[in-house]
Amino acid sequence: MWRVLAAAATPARALLRTPPARRAASLAVSPAAGLADERVETRVAGLSPGQPVTLRAVAADERGCLFQSCAHYRADSRGELHLGADASHGGDYTGVEPMGLFWSLAPAGMERPYQRLVPRNTSAPMKVEVLVHQGHSLPGSIPGPVMAKAEVQRLFTAPGVRRIRLKEGVVRGSLFLPPGDGPFPGVIDMYGDEGGLIEFRSSLLATHGFAALSLPYFDFEDLPRILKDLKLEYFEEAARFLQRHPKVKGPGVGVIGTGKGAELALSMITFLPEVVAAVSISGCSSNTVADLHYGETTLPGLRFDMEKVTVSESGVFDVFEALDDPMNPANSSSVIPVEKAEGHFLLVVGEDDRMWKSSLYAELAIRRLRQHGKENFELLSYPGAGHRIDPPSTPFCQAKATTIKEALAKWEEKSGQKASEAKEVKLYGQIPPVEKMDGALSALVNCEKLSLSTNCIDRIANLNNLKNLRILSLGRNNIKNLNGLEAVAETLEELWISYNLIEKLRGIRVMKKLKVLYMSNNLVKDWAEFVRLAEVPVLEELVFVGNPLQEKFAADQNSWIEEATKRVPKLKKLDGTLVVKGEEEEGAEGAEGPEGAEGGN
Repeated sequence: MWRVLAAAATPARALLRTPPARRAASLAVSPAAGLADERVETRVAGLSPGQPVTLRAVAADERGCLFQSCAHYRADSRGELHLGADASHGGDYTGVEPMGLFWSLAPAGMERPYQRLVPRNTSAPMKVEVLVHQGHSLPGSIPGPVMAKAEVQRLFTAPGVRRIRLKEGVVRGSLFLPPGDGPFPGVIDMYGDEGGLIEFRSSLLATHGFAALSLPYFDFEDLPRILKDLKLEYFEEAARFLQRHPKVKGPGVGVIGTGKGAELALSMITFLPEVVAAVSISGCSSNTVADLHYGETTLPGLRFDMEKVTVSESGVFDVFEALDDPMNPANSSSVIPVEKAEGHFLLVVGEDDRMWKSSLYAELAIRRLRQHGKENFELLSYPGAGHRIDPPSTPFCQAKATTIKEALAKWEEKSGQKASEAKEVKLYGQIPPVEKMDGALSALVNCEKLSLSTNCIDRIANLNNLKNLRILSLGRNNIKNLNGLEAVAETLEELWISYNLIEKLRGIRVMKKLKVLYMSNNLVKDWAEFVRLAEVPVLEELVFVGNPLQEKFAADQNSWIEEATKRVPKLKKLDGTLVVKGEEEEGAEGAEGPEGAEGGN
């Protein structure tokens, strides 16, 4: 009988046994810290066979703008994934793309579209968080529960690379030197018509053994603010400086450029004996936009015909057909005589470039070389690639920033007015966003109210010709200080600049006629900065809510008003509250100021 009971109990005990626990999902990204142009290996383990998951990458730039990407995968029979071998079935890309999560990073849904994720500070790593989510979730939707995650650091400068800010004669820029005694091959690095100093490619070149000079040619320090009448002597001086540097081996130097920088690279190797190699990325075989002078020689710049610019349904400018035809005999004086060059050319083009016809321009340059019996070139032509071809795995961007000239052209078409005659001009919320207040603003000689809110502008500039400006709206941008306002100090009465990154108020005292200042949700955090507002002689109305200093009084609005008006006693209205009894004033339009209403139009 006991045997029978024991036999009956055996299956019962088996049912009560705990099944072996399935191991938790794990994510490995290797190396955890590596150069931004090098490949990483991404593997997931601990999944069920065939389990659907979404892999997601998230990063933020220096301004706090959030970028993300996602892709759909299914685990193999072992419950594993390897992005170097397994294909994505959906999301932001499909197919086997080992670095797809990195190059497909794009602004998150709450951010302004068409922003580029490129570092402004090459010494700090770009941190990317990679996550594994249950199930397949569409881009922009709420993903499933997180199963595993890991952080990756993308480095733009290797240990030992030195960065030297350059102010040599008229030349400006940054020189990046590799570790070691050298000497190293020297290369000058230039970008296009965005202006300023762009360093991340130079720092990566130095990491790979080049002495790289990041060379701006306008809109930086004391260089010209706008792209106009370039002198090749500036680039000649830069080439001679680099060639003679003790860390640079000769006999000559190379140059790499993108867009406008590419055509400058072609002109440098053509006219300057110091330059012996040129890499032209998406360049034109003729000089464009600005006239180029060298001694007695001038290459006129081809112009863009704004009447040929089209706008897509999403609001993106297509300037593909707008540039003057370099094959037109009337434009022959703009052609760069590349056949005079003794060095070697590398021409790099994307066959889907919608900025201009870079594939055609490369063909024209090659045709000209061959007509003179030269084969000193190599062509790299990439199907499906666009205008901006950057170091490997650089996040892709579908469109370049909107220029002021383009924004004005679109506004004129929509409003039926001429910008030069208009008293009010609305350029807010451009798609892609405006990033620079460039020299095209000088056309607004009659403008009294200018709206540039809800863009990606990082500094105030080029307001000198706006002699009648009374109201300036710059809310929801990336502006960090008030430099540049002095140009309109004699006329500006209202400044709407909420939702920016302003921490210091230095320079506000020059605003002699400023009565209204809306600057909520900035970064002012101490009274030492706030009291600078007392130096504005006629300031009456201030919106300041959302700054760290005001948030210290969030629980006691009356104390905030008391302390603030004690330091700026001329105020009549603060954060929508009257502080002088008996005044009949119209209530403020919310703590955000008028930018909020305008940005929603």
